[in-house]
Amino acid sequence: MPKCSSVSRASVPTGFMGITGNKGGVGISFRFYESTLCFVNCHFASGEAQTQRRNEDYQTIESRMTFTDGINHSYKDYIWYTPTTPNSLAPNAQHPMASTRFWKINDHDIVFWFGDMNYRISLPNDQVRKNLIELSIESLFKKDQLRDEMNQNHAFTDYREPPIDFMPTYKFDVNTDDYDTSEKFRTPSWTDRILYHTKRSIIQHETSNASFQSIIPLHYSCAKTIKFSDHRPVSGLYHVGIKIAYDDKLMNRIRDELIREFDREENDAIPTIEIYPRPPAIAFNNIRYLDKVSYSLLIKNTGECPCACSIHPSSTFEPTRPTKIKELIEVPYFDCLTFTPNGPYILQRNEEQTVEISFKMKTQYSWSLGKKLNEILILHVENGADTFITLDVTLDMGPFGLAFDQFPPTLFDSEKRQYIYFTDPKDVCERVVETKNDPPALYISLIECLKERNDLDLLSVFNGEIQDSLDLIPIRDQIYAHDYNFKNYPSINLFMTLLHLLQALPEPLISRDIQDKIFLKTNNSNNRSSQLPSGATIQSNIPNESPSQQQHMTKAVSFIIEQLQPKERNLFFRFLLFLQKSWPTPEYARRTDNNIQAALNICIDILALSLLHKHTSRNQRQNFLLACLNEEKKKNSK
Repeated sequence: MPKCSSVSRASVPTGFMGITGNKGGVGISFRFYESTLCFVNCHFASGEAQTQRRNEDYQTIESRMTFTDGINHSYKDYIWYTPTTPNSLAPNAQHPMASTRFWKINDHDIVFWFGDMNYRISLPNDQVRKNLIELSIESLFKKDQLRDEMNQNHAFTDYREPPIDFMPTYKFDVNTDDYDTSEKFRTPSWTDRILYHTKRSIIQHETSNASFQSIIPLHYSCAKTIKFSDHRPVSGLYHVGIKIAYDDKLMNRIRDELIREFDREENDAIPTIEIYPRPPAIAFNNIRYLDKVSYSLLIKNTGECPCACSIHPSSTFEPTRPTKIKELIEVPYFDCLTFTPNGPYILQRNEEQTVEISFKMKTQYSWSLGKKLNEILILHVENGADTFITLDVTLDMGPFGLAFDQFPPTLFDSEKRQYIYFTDPKDVCERVVETKNDPPALYISLIECLKERNDLDLLSVFNGEIQDSLDLIPIRDQIYAHDYNFKNYPSINLFMTLLHLLQALPEPLISRDIQDKIFLKTNNSNNRSSQLPSGATIQSNIPNESPSQQQHMTKAVSFIIEQLQPKERNLFFRFLLFLQKSWPTPEYARRTDNNIQAALNICIDILALSLLHKHTSRNQRQNFLLACLNEEKKKNSK
């Protein structure tokens, strides 16, 4: 298509550690004539009570999805965006963001966002089904979670959706017209939706003074005859206005008029805002691992013209150049912050915007930020005065992020032949000895409890629905209280807590130095074959190694074990023995079922990350873990 250019694609996973389950979003961006369009397909968290998780999935995709072909504004934009009111804001060709390598979803002229958003109807199942039998669906719209979240600006701010005149699209018995009759008996809901967003909904013609809508929905329905899925697919047809280029003489004339107009209004167009509370000071105290806390900030445009503002970390912000998304992610404390809705914020005259600023410690930073965080955020107003926001956070990471030598001594009762999971010196007697070569008691307790049960299905642990329903806060609080009796918790909760602890270690269980000694030696010869191609998915099959590579990895495992410190070696073997007992049988693992292979690959990915972190390539991590399991299996068979 000759008029289609600047094609770019992006994807954002939203599962545990960014790789579990099938949740996330994929997007494609392109320029058609002079308009930029973006299409985003998504799959949000499931479960009737997971509205907040779905909102977080939207916020993650909206804030993280970036495209790499920058928008270059030209004066053609002004032809399209002729102001219809004195307060309308035309594109600013001198704006520092007018040409940037990274840009986001809402930078496009037109956005279509669709997919299995999983928002449900907040009514009892029986009442919903009764209304559907009576064909009375209008009352159900009032309890539609997606519309409710949109009305409260919790998700999809400024997006629109055509009126729905079809029945809920989920959940059906396959190949029937019957809503779910299975054991789960899901409540019928409109989970599958198509939303759209445009920078300017009403367009005024440049010469005739006529106006028209930039997007006109023509058709919005579901396919009732497609029954091979438990969803009914949704489709839409839209009339979309596209920008086209005018002749050079007309553009030059309009350019000259705009320059003169901007010169006249420049002194009167200084944006002014007020924020509440004043002064803005964010204070989060005693934040524990996995906690998420929020602060509400109200921004009001008190000036005579529209204004655009955005929030940046002070350490990387320079008003004279755009801030790249990659730079924000590389600021650890800022990467732990989320903004709802996500900026930048465009405010018309007298318009207000409430921003929820949330903080949640990410695993990879749990050891590096210290106990106190004192930073400055900048609320940047384009062409106006900036506001400084203080951020003071006191962190209590407990055992998450602690090195082994920072834990209390590990104690063993020689008479009862068992470990003691307490630290009170007055309870220590002569038969209790300190085992200096053992890992911390917390790790031992978790692994021993899992080994005793031997009931963990590794291939189902990282299923999206299971991960969405997990609540690790109770077991975390018990750990903070130094109570290591975990008998009342499900095995999956214990296992995920153990992975969090391993992933939060300041130094991987297999230290970076040891990894360098092993993997970097063969980097030149194997690097090309071991690196995943750009854009490879998490479900990619694990590559087959040559006999020489297998032999090298086996030697590497033996060398690594020799290099480990006693505590690390002890925990490594305990963890490996547990994995070997829980690992699927070779016959089961060799099955060609796509779901089994995908689950196996994800499981290997996360377990390898827990041992090695992200210091080596993905394929090296995977091959190392498999070599460890094979070696342990050989020893046990002997």
